[in-house]
Amino acid sequence: MKNSIRIFTEYHYKNGIADIAVVQIKRNSSNDYLSEQVENVLAIIEAKYKSGGSVAPFERDIIKIENYMNLGFSENTQYYLAFIHETEYAEESEESWLTPTQQKWAKGKVAELMAYYEYGKLVWKVLSHNGLNESFEVGSSTIKKELLLEAKESFNEEKYSKDIYFYYLDVVDKSTKVTEELKEAVRYLLLWKLGKISRSKTASSQAVSTKGNYEGQYFYAGTTSSNNAAIEQALHYNLLELGIQFKNDNITYEDFRERVDSITKTSIVLPTFYIHIWKPHLYPILDVKVWRTYLWSLDKEITKNSKPYSWKHYEDYTRFFNSIVSETELDWREVDKGLWSLGDIRF
Repeated sequence: MKNSIRIFTEYHYKNGIADIAVVQIKRNSSNDYLSEQVENVLAIIEAKYKSGGSVAPFERDIIKIENYMNLGFSENTQYYLAFIHETEYAEESEESWLTPTQQKWAKGKVAELMAYYEYGKLVWKVLSHNGLNESFEVGSSTIKKELLLEAKESFNEEKYSKDIYFYYLDVVDKSTKVTEELKEAVRYLLLWKLGKISRSKTASSQAVSTKGNYEGQYFYAGTTSSNNAAIEQALHYNLLELGIQFKNDNITYEDFRERVDSITKTSIVLPTFYIHIWKPHLYPILDVKVWRTYLWSLDKEITKNSKPYSWKHYEDYTRFFNSIVSETELDWREVDKGLWSLGDIRF
């Protein structure tokens, strides 16, 4: 009552009837009708539950939300689609109920609250278009801090040297323009991700160009022709320039992702790692091991074919990863090593 907040069901406004409206009413109003005392509409919620069948009722509610936005509610009004559809969805299905065109008008205004089945389990998700409600998927709480701390101790530091990793991440972070030093850093980071950099020198390996304490201590081996082609694609001047812009928040993740997708079509791992190196604290490393840990946390079946293969998978995993960082208050790199090690140990 202190903030004069009320909740109406079947709220009538002009030609629309919203399922639920959260409103602020005028204080000290002399009007006897509560609905006439509304000063501000804070939130409009369209709720829908179906045990199966057609998606048409859900699509009609989306149109209703779009219509509400054109009716003249406050500029600060937020809109929510609360959908429960008790039917099985393929894992590769589009996550959002909104089409790309609808997502444009939803930006800054709409959040999706959804539930559906995947692999026989009811999945609950929030997909935020409004920037106010954090996107998440229920299930991340199964990964506890203590489990991660224990698991990370078995991380393969020999294969994935932290020295090389952070040395070249620092080069990328400090780069303000495309230089040979930046190209070299990106090349070595991609080789690091492929497990091709180590302290072991062979007849065919070459020295990694590092300075200071690590000079002459690391060597890199060759990789497959498809990986070499992907690395060369990643080193194009225009893509490196876009990476700097992305690092500096001058282009969006969506715009950068569209260009990075051209690196290779054979795997999602290297393109997502390319995203990672520019903003490592926000966009995690994706591979088969961490993906299977993610599936395990959701009680999903894991087979030899369980691997990530789409940007949707990466974005699902990114939300999961960042929720764990937030919940455990661990450093993001510690979380990454813990999740990788769990995947290595268990699967």
